[in-house]
Amino acid sequence: MVDLRTESSVIREFLAEFLGTFILTTLGCCVNAASAVSKHGAISGMTGPWGWGLALTASIYVSGGVSGGHVNPAVTLGMAAIGKLSWLKVPHYFAAQYIGAFFGAMATYFVYIEAITSNFGVDLQTEGANATASIFGTFPQSEVSVGTCFLDQVICVSLFLLIIQAITDERNMGCPKGLIPIAIGIADLSLMIFAFGFNCGAPINPARDFGPRLFSSLVGYGGEVFSLRGYNYFWLPLVAPHIGGIIGSWIYVICISLHWPAQNFDVESEEQSEKFINRSQ
Repeated sequence: MVDLRTESSVIREFLAEFLGTFILTTLGCCVNAASAVSKHGAISGMTGPWGWGLALTASIYVSGGVSGGHVNPAVTLGMAAIGKLSWLKVPHYFAAQYIGAFFGAMATYFVYIEAITSNFGVDLQTEGANATASIFGTFPQSEVSVGTCFLDQVICVSLFLLIIQAITDERNMGCPKGLIPIAIGIADLSLMIFAFGFNCGAPINPARDFGPRLFSSLVGYGGEVFSLRGYNYFWLPLVAPHIGGIIGSWIYVICISLHWPAQNFDVESEEQSEKFINRSQ
């Protein structure tokens, strides 16, 4: 029998982040697809946030013990910015996340393409009444400016990372280790999508947006998924969440974690709590 076990921490973390992001993107995009082909309309305003929140919960349960379950480049960058992740880990975390999201979009496509074409036609469209590109990537509302969308995502992801830092800080409320994925998925991500879902669909995760967007451009949607608004949107879910991740992480450090009394700091319990998300160096 071939021994596939590896002792390399880089490979182990790459595989964990790849699989976690694949699960997140597959489940989340499938929630989008199911809502679209079922033509739920207003009901999708409920199924989307809950579905993506549960998808993140599942992905952290799968990958959290190995890599911290970031499954989001904005989370990885935020953790590195405040010293909770070695900068040397950032490249293979990023690579795993973007590749995992691409293959998650592929899985969604093969599961739902028959339903998509049956309901909306074989001409896959990005805009208009039969548009389905939003199953994969996010797109702004026509009446909302790119500047507003940028601010939306900087604030949204700042809050997202700030809350992650609070949930995983043993010195704060002390969320039990086994409940951390639920807290981050439901109390954090679902809430962010409910609160920031209107302007541009709450991308929040650069890999989750870019990987599926790239895949959709290759299977029939074409370059329009990038050229919308004169190529003045597709970059936003790549840039704004990274900025927000750094800002939110530092806000928590400056306002909360720097000020804990020294005697309340329990190194052992802190390390156990940060097994999920806050992977130590």
